Amino acid sequence: GVSSPTDLPILSRGPPEGYAYPVCTTCGRIHLGECRRAAGTCFKCGQTGHLQKDCKKNTTASTSGQADKKPGASGHVFTITEDHATKTS
Repeated sequence: GVSSPTDLPILSRGPPEGYAYPVCTTCGRIHLGECRRAAGTCFKCGQTGHLQKDCKKNTTASTSGQADKKPGASGHVFTITEDHATKTS
């Protein structure tokens, strides 16, 4: 049969609509529970002894090099002179 929207699983992990989690006064992020920065744990893997920027999980093949790339378009630029346009048309 046809599924209604209420039959579909909820994929969002954010707060319920109309509610916002408070901003942590320690790290400035929005999260519940104990602040990982205050506890000295990595935001990426949750282990102690290093920060997210130094996390060994950042070196996986799927993410290596992509963090430094800025989104944007790339392409070629072609120019044509008036003389070339009149000779080819």
